Amino acid sequence: MRQDGAVEGPGWVAVLPVKPLALAKSRLREALPAAVHPGLVLAMAVDTAAAVRACPAVVEVIVVTDDPAVRAALVPLDIRVVPDRPAAGLNAAIRHGRRAARHRAGDALALTADLPALRPAELDAVLAAMRVRSAEGSAVRGYVPDAAGTGTTALLAVGVPLRPRFGPGSAAAHAATGATALLGPWPSVRRDVDTGRDLAAAVGLGLGPRSAAALAPARPRYGAGVQGTVATYDPAERSGSLLLDDGTEVAFPPAAFDASGLRLLRPGQRVRVDRDADGRVSRVTLPTFGTDPSP
Repeated sequence: MRQDGAVEGPGWVAVLPVKPLALAKSRLREALPAAVHPGLVLAMAVDTAAAVRACPAVVEVIVVTDDPAVRAALVPLDIRVVPDRPAAGLNAAIRHGRRAARHRAGDALALTADLPALRPAELDAVLAAMRVRSAEGSAVRGYVPDAAGTGTTALLAVGVPLRPRFGPGSAAAHAATGATALLGPWPSVRRDVDTGRDLAAAVGLGLGPRSAAALAPARPRYGAGVQGTVATYDPAERSGSLLLDDGTEVAFPPAAFDASGLRLLRPGQRVRVDRDADGRVSRVTLPTFGTDPSP
């Protein structure tokens, strides 16, 4: 450690900006009971930060926020929390957090704090892919686009400043600054949550423990026994997507269809959705009451 408190060494320094909970995720309010929203937003931020902290390649996690509830939840998890002294938006907060890092020589990673299904192994794969690209000299900055392809969930920089451009259209903005898109089999890294439909998709991947607990009062809207309509079905893959009655869309894997005992599904068909303890879609069956459009 240097005299100024900085620690030199390899590894990734992760910065996550978190808005005050009262101001965060306004679009998600429409999909949740009022009493559930603030607890879920906090839980998503904590699950995201905890998953990043569990990634072996990450040597330091810094959360930039002025919210006391976020600080109280993260400090016991060995996650540094620094005040948002710039108070000038996400990009200024990210730059501030990077300057506050103790591991000054570490490469930089900035993430949104709304990745409640984030898996450390998938994030580790993203970091490894960035290492490969930087070794080839093809990229020193990279970004992971969100599931919609227009936003950014993670921005990475090796040996250069992050130059964050988070906000509407951030994927194109980061590409315009020379960052390279990082695409791969890591859906949990791309699954941010802004709307009820996003939340349903994250539930399908499997929420982190705090987010799952915070969402529990909102079930059965997002829990077992939800009904919906088949939106798409691929008979070759035995998978597809469902449009729930509240308008959210959720994917179901082959295992969920295999557990149904059905021979096929067709778009427009009414179904019941069951989930396992982790929130993943475990079975898609025909409703036991009401209209039963059997195949």
